Amino acid sequence: MKILFVDDDAIARRGIVSKLDWKAWGWELIYAARDAMDALDYMSREQPDVILSDIKMPVMDGIQMALIARNYYPDIKYIFLSGYKEFEYAKQALKLNAVDYLNKPVDSAQLIQVLKEAQALVEKDKNANAILKDKYPFICRHYLSQMMQNHFREIDDSVFKAFDLNLSNGFGMAGFLDFKDTDPDIFSLPAKNALDQLCAALSQEFHGSIFMTTETMQIFFVFTCSELDQEEEFRVRLTDLETCVKDLLRKNAPWFPQPFFHYGTVIRSLNELYRSYESILRSIDCDTNLLLNQIKAYLEQNYGQEDLTLTKIAEHFYVNHCYLTSIFKDHFGINLYDYLIQTRMKKAAELILSTNKKVYEIAEAVGYKNSQYFSVSFKKYFNSTVMEYKKLHTRQSNFPLQAAAPQTHSATEQRDT
Repeated sequence: MKILFVDDDAIARRGIVSKLDWKAWGWELIYAARDAMDALDYMSREQPDVILSDIKMPVMDGIQMALIARNYYPDIKYIFLSGYKEFEYAKQALKLNAVDYLNKPVDSAQLIQVLKEAQALVEKDKNANAILKDKYPFICRHYLSQMMQNHFREIDDSVFKAFDLNLSNGFGMAGFLDFKDTDPDIFSLPAKNALDQLCAALSQEFHGSIFMTTETMQIFFVFTCSELDQEEEFRVRLTDLETCVKDLLRKNAPWFPQPFFHYGTVIRSLNELYRSYESILRSIDCDTNLLLNQIKAYLEQNYGQEDLTLTKIAEHFYVNHCYLTSIFKDHFGINLYDYLIQTRMKKAAELILSTNKKVYEIAEAVGYKNSQYFSVSFKKYFNSTVMEYKKLHTRQSNFPLQAAAPQTHSATEQRDT
């Protein structure tokens, strides 16, 4: 468990190192930040599991720091320390779902107990993530990974027999049930069981088809209907499939969200399965491109909202924030959080050069409640303060274009002239 300590008191920062035998408890005190700004900057490079922070600090207090940090690092746990016993601080800490709020001077035994509680929460999150990564039966993973790796191009009848697939004189199709908007916190053992039970029920209901849990929040299926003459009849069966999925979830797991359905092309032979599968990938890719471009447009319109967080953006588009940040980085090569900061900084630069707004007014206009934090972020992004940036670019815009340097002529040209 990685712990970040934040306190503007140099004595406290030196003392925290020897306060506990950190390694003996399996903990690592990774850094002692001198203030909230220092802590936020460090978090951008190394994300801790737990932040142990003083509340009363200059420029930005611990509560304000946590409000900013939790928007971008929602899994971090907080423990607040303070020599001030005002109840208002405790209420704010509780709103942040802090593990605890301790008064200074902190007793070592009390601190150990609270850190144990934080560790239990951290381990719970990590266990949930481990389940996500290793949640399928081995045989299904083996078959499915082999088939998908080759896009179903190099499979034979033995694979179809293994999964009891049947497509004779009928129609078939590959597809996905996508639960990508599901909160990862609920996708633990109960959720895994719910999807496994859904797959078993669907396989029993639609004999000759296969349904299996693949990766996070997805079920892959090959849906087949034999002895059908018309494709319209097959489309009707697909409607029956969707209805069945919704009914089963409503009956057996009413807390689970309804999935998105992604369909491939219709096929007449299982040997054409690769065509259906590849068409799904193209369709999902198009959907992803549309979604990401919509997100960019949304940020352009809403960057000035103070409470604009990754979670809020994801909720607006009905997708999970972990899924969203992952595909955004893969597609654009920049973190969604960094892109939001980039957008805000560019808009701030425009306001600096085109208006006479004060720094705090510009900060508020681009979504920063704390003008000091805005100034630090601006300097880090542009490598200059707001005033330096304005002077530099104003001076450049006022300079007339320099005349071209006189040409140098050769001796022969000079003589001829």
